[in-house]
Amino acid sequence: MKIIPLPAPRRHNDFTLAMINIVFLLLLFFLTTGSLINPEEKQSTIPFTRNLPLERLPRPLLLMEGDGSLFLDGRAISRDGLVEAARAAIDATGRPETPLSLLAQRDMAASGLLNIAETLRAAGLGLQIVTLREPAEAGAVP
Repeated sequence: MKIIPLPAPRRHNDFTLAMINIVFLLLLFFLTTGSLINPEEKQSTIPFTRNLPLERLPRPLLLMEGDGSLFLDGRAISRDGLVEAARAAIDATGRPETPLSLLAQRDMAASGLLNIAETLRAAGLGLQIVTLREPAEAGAVP
């Protein structure tokens, strides 16, 4: 009787380490070359207007100067008569849900702006706040 020799043990190739290395290298590649932000978005600048046509802004418009003086639709008003004048300007539009637009300089003190906004809010009036600023130098976009 002839004895059949046992087959040689098969060698199983383990590709786990190689796959881990490839995945790790791909991860590093995408982290270094990819970005979540579009490159054009980094180059965007905020538009700026030099001659703001106040007649094209929504009405009623409350303009607050840096020194604290108030103008409602081009007419100077006092702080004491602000609520009544704002309410009358909103009633004149014929839409009671119309908010009052507040236009203020960007660099003005926040306390004065917040006091006016709180006064109008306490009176039950809606408010939209718009800020403007002057460019640092001619032709420069801040």
